[in-house]
Parts: sequence; C-alpha cells; structure tokens
Amino acid sequence: MSFSLTQILLLVACYLSVLFAIAHLAEREIIPRAISSHPLTYVLSLGVFAGAMASNAVIDVAYRYGYNFLLYYCGIGLVFLLGALILIPVLRLSRVYQLASLADMLAFRFRSPRVGAAITITMCIALLPLLALQIQAIGDSVHYLSGHNISETHSDVHHDSVALVVCLVIIVFAILFGTGHASSRKRNTGLVTAMAFESLVKLAALIGLMIAVVYQVFEGPEHMAQWLRDYPPVRQQLTTQLSFENAHTLLLVFFAGAVCMPHIFHMMFAENAESEHLHAASWGIPLYLMLLSLPILPLAWAGMVLEHPMPMAYSGLAVGQHLNSPLVSVMAFVATLSAASATIVVTTLALANMCLNHLVLPSGLLRLAEETDIYRPLRHIRRLLIAVLILSGYAFYFTLADSQSLTALALVAFAGTLQFLPGVIATPHWPRANRRGLLAGLTGGLATWFTLIMLPATQGQAQLLGYLFSSLAADQLSIWAMATMLSLGVNVALFALVSLTSESTPDERIAAEICSMDELSRPTRQILPLTSAAQFAEQLAPALGHTAAAGEVERALDELRFQPDESRPYALRRLRRRIEANLSGLLGPAIAHSIIERAIPFRDSGTEDINLIERNLDSGQVQFTGLAADLDNLRRRYRETLEQLPIGVCSMGTDGEMLMWNDAMEAITGVAASEVQGSLLSTLPAPWQQLLADFQQSKDNAVLKTDVTTDPAEPSWVSLHKSGAAGGDTIILVEDITAYELLEAELLHNERLASIGRLAAGVAHEIGNPVTGIACLAQNLEYADDPEEIALTAQDILKQTGRVTKIVESLVNFSHAGSNSESIELGPCNLADCIDEAIHLLTLDRDAQLVTYSNHCDRELVVLGDSQRLLQVFVNLIGNARDACDDRGHVQIQAYPKDDVVLVDVDDNGSGIPVELQHQVFEPFFTTKDPGSGTGLGLALVYSIMDDMGGSVQLTSPLQEGPRPGTRFTLTLATSSYGIEFEV
Repeated sequence: MSFSLTQILLLVACYLSVLFAIAHLAEREIIPRAISSHPLTYVLSLGVFAGAMASNAVIDVAYRYGYNFLLYYCGIGLVFLLGALILIPVLRLSRVYQLASLADMLAFRFRSPRVGAAITITMCIALLPLLALQIQAIGDSVHYLSGHNISETHSDVHHDSVALVVCLVIIVFAILFGTGHASSRKRNTGLVTAMAFESLVKLAALIGLMIAVVYQVFEGPEHMAQWLRDYPPVRQQLTTQLSFENAHTLLLVFFAGAVCMPHIFHMMFAENAESEHLHAASWGIPLYLMLLSLPILPLAWAGMVLEHPMPMAYSGLAVGQHLNSPLVSVMAFVATLSAASATIVVTTLALANMCLNHLVLPSGLLRLAEETDIYRPLRHIRRLLIAVLILSGYAFYFTLADSQSLTALALVAFAGTLQFLPGVIATPHWPRANRRGLLAGLTGGLATWFTLIMLPATQGQAQLLGYLFSSLAADQLSIWAMATMLSLGVNVALFALVSLTSESTPDERIAAEICSMDELSRPTRQILPLTSAAQFAEQLAPALGHTAAAGEVERALDELRFQPDESRPYALRRLRRRIEANLSGLLGPAIAHSIIERAIPFRDSGTEDINLIERNLDSGQVQFTGLAADLDNLRRRYRETLEQLPIGVCSMGTDGEMLMWNDAMEAITGVAASEVQGSLLSTLPAPWQQLLADFQQSKDNAVLKTDVTTDPAEPSWVSLHKSGAAGGDTIILVEDITAYELLEAELLHNERLASIGRLAAGVAHEIGNPVTGIACLAQNLEYADDPEEIALTAQDILKQTGRVTKIVESLVNFSHAGSNSESIELGPCNLADCIDEAIHLLTLDRDAQLVTYSNHCDRELVVLGDSQRLLQVFVNLIGNARDACDDRGHVQIQAYPKDDVVLVDVDDNGSGIPVELQHQVFEPFFTTKDPGSGTGLGLALVYSIMDDMGGSVQLTSPLQEGPRPGTRFTLTLATSSYGIEFEV
C-alpha cells in the first residue's frame, strides 16, 4: 500500500493546519484557559523533546542494544527527577529576568555579549545535525510511504525535493505559529497548547502501531511471547550489554540534551506560566516517557520478524506496508511528522530568538531609537531567521546525502550539546566561574567535538575515527563515547583552570550572587539618580525611541501595580529591574543590561538592601530545610517581635530612605508602613518629617519629651532615641508618652491640691486673726462718734481685709499653677517677690519643721518665666529643703546673673542626698522621705516646669563635710525686663 506525493503533501498540510488551528484557538481563548493553562498541557508540551529520535531512531537503538534504548528516556527523566538542583534555579532566573534561552542565561550570568554570541553561534552549529535528523526522518518517510524502497535512489520526484517542500511548509507554519508576539517575553499559549496536542498525537500513533504489531503482526500477546521464547536472536538482543563507559556516556548526553537543547529550554522555562507546573513535570514527564517507550521494542521485534529492507528506524512504515494497511502507514508517518515538525518549529524559534538577541542586535544592524515601532522590525527579523535556520538544516541534510543514519546524527548533536552543560551547572552552583573560563572551556570542548565527531560525520568518514581510536576501542559506539568524553574533559578542565586562575569582574560577581542557589545572599542597596517614574522614559528614549521607551515604562508600572507618579526609591529600583527584565525578553540580557546601565545607572550606597532581602526570603520561592529553616524561623520570629513591639521603631538609610516602619509607628503617626517603607524621609507628613529629620541630624541620642500635637484638642508628646546601624543607617525609637504626660500632670496637680490641704490649718489660723480683728473693729465702730476715730478704724479694717485677700490669692495661685487648661505664659517675673510669696505660703503650714529662711536675691532682678509655675517651683524646692533640716535648719536663696541667664541657688544645711541616689531624684514617685511623708512628685514637677519654661535644674550634694552636709538645687532662668511677653 503506497500513497501518491500529492496525498502525502496534503496529509502534511492538513496536520500542520490542525496544529495551527489549535494554536490560534488557544491564543483567542476559544479553547478555555482552564485547558491551555492546565499543568497537564504544560507537561505534554515538554514532549517536544522527543523528536524523530523518539519516534524513529530509538527503534534502531533498541534493535541493536535491546533494553539499553531506555538510557534515552532515563537521561531525560533524570533531569526532572533532579529538578531541584538545576531546573528550579534556572526557572527562577528565567521568570524574574525574562531569560528565554540558554544564551540569555549564560550571557546574564557572565555579563558578556561575547558569551551570548559564542553560545548562539556554537549552538546553531551543534543543532544542525538535529535539524538534519528531523528533515531526514520526514524525507525518508515520504520516500518509503510513496512506495519506494531503500535501493531506489531515483524516482519521478526525489525525496530530497519532497523534504524541501515540507521544509517550506514548516517555515510558513513556524512563522505564523511562533512569531505572533513581538518578543519572546510573552508566553505563547498557542504554541504550548499545540505542542501538547502534538505529544498526544505522537503517543497515540506509537501506541496504535504497538497494537497493530501485537495483534496483527504477531497475532496476539501469546504468540508474541512464544516467538520471543523461540527466537534466539531476540534473547541475545535483549541481553546485549553496553560497556560501563558507553552506557554512562549515553545517559550523560541525553541528560545534557534535556537541559541544554534550545527547544526544550524554551518550552520548559520561557513558556512556563506557573512555577508549580515544573513540579508536575517532575513526575509527569517520566510517566509520559514510560508510555512513549512501550511501543519501541515491539516495533523493533516486528522489524526483525518482517526482515524488511528499510532501515530499522522506519519499522512502523514497514509494518503498514506488510499489512497493506493505510491506517497503520498513516499512523507511522504521522508519528514521524508530528515528532519531527514540532522539534523543527520550536528549535528554530528558540534559535531565531538567540540569533536576534545576541548576533543581530549587538551588531547594530537595527537602530532601535530610529524606529517608530521597534516591535515590527524585530518580528520581521525573527521570521527571516526562522527561514534561514530551517533552510540551513535542510542544506546540512542535503550535504550529508544519506551518509549517516538517524542514530548517528542524533549522537553527533547530543555530543555537541553536552559542551554547554558545564556552564549550565556552574550558573547556580559555582560563583567562582567567570567568562574567560567559560569561553576557554567551550572553545576547547567544541573544537575537540568538531574535529573528532562533527567533521567526520559531515564528510562521511567514520573510518577516520576508527583510525584514531583503533587501539582503544573496537566498535563505533565506543569510539563515539571516547571522543565525547574527551571533548567534555577538555571543556571542564579549561573551564575550571582558567576560572580559578583569573579574576571575575564586579559585574560577574554581582550576577553570580543573583544566580547563586544561596538565597540568603545579601545584596547591596543601590541608589538611583532618578526621583520619579516619569524620568525613566526620558532616559530610555535615546536608546529605544520615545514611543517604545514610554511603552516599556508603562508596561513595567502595570506589571508592578505602581502609579505613574511613583517616587519611592525602593519602588523605583524595582521598576528599573522590571524594565531590564522586560527588555531582556525583548532584546536579550546583554543588550538590555547595556541600555539600562547607560540610561539609568545605579550608585552604590555601600549598605545592604534590607527590603530586597526580606522580600526575597518571604517570596515563598525558597524552601529551606535543616539549619537554614531554623535560621529562617528565627528571623521571622525576631521580625515579628520587632513589628509588634509597643514602641515605635523606624530606620532610615544615609540617603533618607525609610527602611523600616513597625506597627507601633503606624499607630503613633497614623501613617501606614506600606506608604513609608522604601520612600524618602522628605515625603513623610508633618510633623514627623521635620521631627525625624532634625533628630537624625542632631548630635543628641535622646529627646525625652517633644510636642507633636497636630490637633489642639488632642495634645501629644513622644520621646525619641536613636542609634547607628551598620553602613551608616539610623535606627530611631519613638515612644508615645502622651498618656504618661497627661497622668503626670494630673498627679502633679493633685499633689498641689494635697499641699493646699496640708496648709489648711495654717490658713485657718492666719485668716482667723485678721477676721477677729475685723470683728472687734466693727464692734468699736458701733460706739464711735469721732469721725477721725471712725476713719482710723476703717483703715484698720481695710488693712486686715487686704491681709486676708493676700492669703487667699496666694492659695489660689498655688492651686492653679501648671493647670493643663492653661498655656505657659512667659513674661518678666520679679525673682525676690516670687520667693517671698513661696516662703509666706510655706509658713502657713504650722505642722512643718521650723527653720530660718533667708532671701538674698536682688530686688531688681527680673527673670523670664511663668509667675504661677515659678511659684510652684520655689514652693517645692524650699519645702523640700525645709523638710531635710532639723530644728536648727537654715534655708537660704541667692541669685546672680551670668551671661544671659540668672542662676538661683536654693541651699539648706540638712542631711543631704546620697550620691548613689542623686540620678533618681527627678524621677516621679521617687522619695527619700519616710513612707506616707511624701509622694515623690515634687522634684519631678520642678524638672517638668523648668523644661517647659526653657530652663534647667541641677543638684549638688553634699555642700560640706560634717553632720549637716547640705544640698543645693541650682535653677537656670533667662534674664528679662518688664514690657516683654512670651507665650509657648
């Protein structure tokens, strides 16, 4: 049963049209996103790796080496089983920095356009045999499906020409299929969905072939089992053992292919929508490969039974011809077409992106800033590159002229791809690696591979290898294995040697830290010269053009959910990284990094970016175990403790960037942490901006009380403390003492009222005497007739009344002093008169110790203060001095001007205050008196009032040696004169 050429080409066109329709429907979301974005769809799309090698060439391997063909599937599956070591770190880099290819990743890691160019050129060369393999599989399948056999090299239409036509059809399909988006940074949902469908078709076709073999060629499982027992060559084939070196080399190259080949890299990382999908692939791909491997041995056995003249790789077509079954032949052809076309499309799409980003754009052939729409020329160039790459693969296939089998071409391609594995492993695991070492290793390894494997393969000179290794190995596979391991050994040796003997550049060290598996790395906080998002477009315009620059900035703002007027330094740093990542997906990491470094350079602050460290650790992408998990839990506990402290904690960098703002700071200031962290100190609302800025710049490390009242009806006070942190950052503690201040004021006022109560007896006595005198004088007035006597009596009555009034006014002033309802009224106060009034008040307490008071102050001395509050100060100080004395006590007050202030000394000859207690005397509720004799609020009140009036109070004790050491309180007050009024 054979098909005409027209029928075959129509079948090719129909199949590719179905793929295109699926891709189009997925892009338009006619196929629900629940299907196109499902983890199973992603897992199946990775089946693109199983190209013609899996559908055809591996049958030949199974025929020659039996169960050893499973090394192909084991190598691929091993990659996914060890995903945490390689795939997860690479996925993290690809997602964050928009790295769509191996060249992007290595150029990003080693910070060199030359690395990207070298990887791209060598990858294109190494993948030529792989493209030729797919084209040859399709061409040979068309040839055999049309009824020609292996001996027919000439026919009406040679299968090379048919292969060219198929390539042209695939070019059209790939251009429409893979370049719908302007750049590779956006996930191509249609591509993923179509490749998933291709994997299902390929699997279904191979399973269908297996069923046909088992039930039609062998007439059932029992007959096949009997044939296996009766046919000795099968037993010999199944038990064929490869040498240790050969088996491990095959496993290694298949492992490397699954990591390094551009089409699987593209599908695995660039088209990955969710990180969890890769976890699904860790079991999904091995399961898919296991199912895909089931038909291989039955197809190889069918080839042995039929003894057909075709190469063993095309046993499926041979089965169809033997059974004269169009369905079986179509299934065999579709399996090959599906596998090969998918590999060609995705491989050339990935290589085209690499060539554009690392060859075309760095060469300057496209002037981005001169383009009104840079996305259109990028799309056209990518399409041209796809066509060139597919035609190059066809040219390589045509040059070979069927001189190599599919297996040989696969082994050449896999051996070349192996040379990129050291760079991939070094990216997350070896920070010491540098670009010189990588380029040296690639040069040596690829030169060895090209000389010993690639060049002989292109010339059909397998005997050259045999000549070189005839003394080392007897079979061709051993020769290939020796050459492959030699090339890898040269690569690794040069890579390690050059990296260890040469220094990495600063850019390489930064990139190595970013790529390192150590998620606890401590990045440096960098400062941007720009202060707003609007300036980004202006800076990028010379490189990208105004339209593209504005579009990229707007896109990055949308992705980060930032406002266009964003000005927070931390947010701007994130915006810069996002723009660079987006440009990396559009232009490649080397060009993107170059543009960003020129347009928006960083300035190193020399300190660690705590915000970035915390964000990385809390991102959920890192799963710590063991000691690292314990340390991370400890960090979270300390962070939670710091956040929930009842005292406000904030920290700021040397440039004024707010690095921390805990919950208590939110409660105290009313400003949310989300609005503060990462912003500048200058953006804080009043009064906090000025308060924190002044305190940061001051030399004092503490401010015990400062007024932050914004609403007169709700007075507020805070105390501030600060300390320096590593790198020059400042940590400030803010304690809300409003409740404490209000309570203290209330207690102090109650203390004044209690003092009035203690003075009540003396007040009654003092008032009683003039009242009695007034009563007597009034009685005398009843009998007085002499006008002169009446006038004298009236004067005496007025004098006694004035005495009562003075006593009452003194008490009223004392009780109202420092009332919270009144502001401090600073004005000129006669110091001597104020002290006299205080002494007079104290003499009203008849139960107090009798001491001698001496007021030596100059009667003309005037100070700046609040008379009522100053009276309270002297009442407390002189009262304490009186209480400290015995029956021979003497309290004296003297004052003397000094510069612009007046110093007032209140001395006593009492018991003094021990040195170890002197630092506590101004604290509330501290007293040296016996229990019940004092509240400990008097000196705290003195300190508070003097601070409010801009003065100070100091303690000196003892004044002399002996049983009466004495104590001195020295007040410092500003000088003044009458006619000047102040209010605070």
